[in-house]
Amino acid sequence: MVLYELVRDKFKRGEYAVSDHAIVEGRKDGIAPNTIEKLEKVAINGKIIEEYPERERILIYSEIEEYGIPVHIVVDYSELDEPVIVTSYVPDSKYWIKSQIRK
Repeated sequence: MVLYELVRDKFKRGEYAVSDHAIVEGRKDGIAPNTIEKLEKVAINGKIIEEYPERERILIYSEIEEYGIPVHIVVDYSELDEPVIVTSYVPDSKYWIKSQIRK
């Protein structure tokens, strides 16, 4: 959890990057306008639901309140100086229970 706090602090200070892929995929799923701002909020306020230490990545869940939609983002922290949101999407209920538990 200490690691996540370091990552979260980077997002709070604006010291992060967002991949083009994350923006495109997020917009396809309705995370627009202001996609980057919304993804930043997920990173800061979200909950880690899966960890992939071998890849130095975490899966974070949150809900975009103004739309009432669940969102997942994957954050790569291999470069802790600048974590990167590598993808974003609205989880599919075929694969997720309450958007937080993998089926």
